[in-house]
Formats: sequence, structure tokens, C-alpha cells
Amino acid sequence: MLTYLFDASAAVELYAPSRGSIRKIVQHIAEQRKLHRKAALLIPNFCIVEVFNALAKKHFRERVLQREDYEDCLKRFREDIHWGRNLYAYDLNRYHVIAADEIIPIEHYVAVEHDRDHLSTFDILIIAMGCELAFLRHPEPVYLVTCDRRIKKVCDQLKRTDKKVRQNLKGPGAFDEPEGRWVPPTVLYLPGLRATDIPRVVGQKPLNL
Repeated sequence: MLTYLFDASAAVELYAPSRGSIRKIVQHIAEQRKLHRKAALLIPNFCIVEVFNALAKKHFRERVLQREDYEDCLKRFREDIHWGRNLYAYDLNRYHVIAADEIIPIEHYVAVEHDRDHLSTFDILIIAMGCELAFLRHPEPVYLVTCDRRIKKVCDQLKRTDKKVRQNLKGPGAFDEPEGRWVPPTVLYLPGLRATDIPRVVGQKPLNL
């Protein structure tokens, strides 16, 4: 069973008109759940509100969704999240807050070293949720699906940074965790994916980009 955690930037691509290759990728992932029943699709509960807001922005401000299309997007999204029909709402918990203590120093370190473009608090919590899922589902693969390049950069840095270095960055505290507690998920950064990077389940046709 594959596990995917969608942030709002990726979830919107399932409903609103999007770039061709990205739409193909998210539909390919959704097919693993809807058709093959070999994947779990999760979305942080607070990202549900972000998706509603993003769709409203596309209709009311950007004018890229006409009223009929906007209502259709809302209807399909609401159906997918209702009782976790296709997108299961993953609730924030205390372990995600604890994990944020591990991620925040790395996030600031990466931003300073590269482009000083910081993540939001919600973005940090999304990474924390991905880490928790990767720990809980191990050895089954967990993928964080996003269109946010910064999220990928921070997750990649978490994987590369030694635990002692991370400890020095965050300083002393009461949040000492067991060995291997925070496992960064594999990030599927949608704009940069190649066909060979995209997971496929048994019985599913290869994706042609």
C-alpha cells in the first residue's frame, strides 16, 4: 500500500484546470486509490480550508474559473473528502508539534543558505505530518505531494543533515526523541517530476509524460 500526503498546492491540481503534465501525474496517483485500491490519499485537515480558499481565489480574484466550473470543483472536492471517500483528512496532533521543533531550525538554515524564502508555519507542520506518517508506515513508502519547491528543499536537507548537527542547530530542550523517530518522507515535487520518478502500482499502466 502506498501512502500519499497532499498539501493544498497539490490537492488543488486534482480539481482546478492545471498544467498538462501535473494534471496527468495527480490523476495517475488518484487512480491508484480510486481504481486499484492500492493507495491511501491523505490531506492535512487545515489544508482542506486552504483548498477551499485557493479555489475561491481562482474564481473571484484570478477569474480563471467561471461560476459553473468553480461550483463543479467545489462539489468534487467535497465529495472526495466526505467520510474520507478519496481524500482522508489527517488531523494535526501533538507529535506533529514536537516534530516541528526538529524541522524549524533546518528550515531557517536552508533559507539563509539559499534564497531566504521561508516556509509558512502550516508548511512546516505538513512536513512534520509527512515525517510522522513515514515513521508509522515504515517500511511501506510514504510520499509528500506538493508544488512547493521549498518544501522539497527542506525535506532533502533533513535527510542529508546528521542528527548531531540537527541537535546543535535546535539547541537543548525536552524534545529528545528515540533514534529514527523523525523520518523525512519522499517528496514528489510535481513541477520537477519525470515519468520514472512516479510510483506505479501493480496493474497500472506506465505514465507517459
